[in-house]
Amino acid sequence: MKKTLQTLLMLFFATYVFSQTANTAVLDQIIDSRFKPDEPGGTAIIAQHGKIVYEHAFGMANLELNVKMQPDMVFGIGSMTKQFTAICILQLMEQGKLNVTDPISKYIADCPESWQPITIENLLSHTSGIADQPIPDGPVINVIKVYQAKPLSFKPGSKYFYANSEYVILGYIIEQVSGIAYADYLKKNILIPLGMAHTYYQDDRAVIPGRVPSYLPRGHVFRNVLPQGGSASAAGALLSTTHDLLLWNQALVAGRLVKKETLDKAWTSFKLNNGKEINYGYGWQTGGHIQGSPIVEHGGVAVGYVTDAIYMPKEDIYIALFANQRSALIDFITDELAANIIGKPYSIHAIDLSDDSLKVYTGNYADSTGVRTIVLTNHKLFYQHGSGPKLPLTPCGIDWFYFDNTQVTGVIERDPYGRILGMVLMDRRYPGQRPPMMKRIDRAAD
Repeated sequence: MKKTLQTLLMLFFATYVFSQTANTAVLDQIIDSRFKPDEPGGTAIIAQHGKIVYEHAFGMANLELNVKMQPDMVFGIGSMTKQFTAICILQLMEQGKLNVTDPISKYIADCPESWQPITIENLLSHTSGIADQPIPDGPVINVIKVYQAKPLSFKPGSKYFYANSEYVILGYIIEQVSGIAYADYLKKNILIPLGMAHTYYQDDRAVIPGRVPSYLPRGHVFRNVLPQGGSASAAGALLSTTHDLLLWNQALVAGRLVKKETLDKAWTSFKLNNGKEINYGYGWQTGGHIQGSPIVEHGGVAVGYVTDAIYMPKEDIYIALFANQRSALIDFITDELAANIIGKPYSIHAIDLSDDSLKVYTGNYADSTGVRTIVLTNHKLFYQHGSGPKLPLTPCGIDWFYFDNTQVTGVIERDPYGRILGMVLMDRRYPGQRPPMMKRIDRAAD
């Protein structure tokens, strides 16, 4: 009885603290400052101990019909599908039908010699070396044959490289082991048992109640996103709502889908062959922190849809944010929501630099994902990736910048003569990661 009372008091105190820090007006401002009311928008939900404490629908669901966004509308969730695929694999493991250490050649016929060392957990953790490639139309086994024809990018287990192709293969393994289609397995073992009535497998021709169209920015206007072709897959085929994703997270935490120790394994950073940990487990990014609080998270991009969800185990807080426009930088927003919801909003200690000092950093920076441009406008630096939104950069030291209200910093690299070589974007959530440098390719026009 005493232990039960203590538990109740702890839950009451946690909820009380949460309610004090969760200032709805502040949370609304965080979102509304990034989205215009007459442009594509999205939905957000925050819950603690499974209870919704904040939700917000913003912007437009459909521009052509002038329909405003509603909380229960359906979005493509892209790579957030991967966590569902990972749980399907782990359910089959708990049933004794496979093991994550099994070589994938056990389930796929005629694997090339280079694929023999690849295990299921190499696929789950993106450490297989299988190259990421577009997903062509046709049966999954034919898609896999396309993958098999390409050489591995690295020795299995030696590196981490995020690739959709690995989760396409996991979907095939689920079908081989369970004897039913991936979509049917999901429906039977996850969606129906959890009451996720607004979660669907991708079908461009189906009439899906509440599905919002998605948009891409083109200059100062938005364009409709048309079906892209390619096979729907276990890498990114699901559509859902923020409410259904909350049901999903509640079921995971409660142990309704897999055992707690199994989920802990999925939420633990995978170790490479050399013992080094990566910031990925099975279907989730791991090892990150927001203002000192551990998180597990994953986002998704499905052409014009952008989604992200964060779970904070220590506080038992779940945050999901979906948008139907590709220009939205959702992960920045969810980070800021999380920091505010635990009462630790980001505080940037800016320094003041002259316009002449700031002009030094303007120019174009490029890596394999495209060109970024940094410009100076009204004594403020702005960073833009391609045609994406302009993000304000605040100097907090010489050659060191914050992206406002995020945990991402830009660090300038120089040669021995002081000339700028490029910029490295560092994410304080994952201090062990050091992405490749974006090389300076020229100066922007002054």
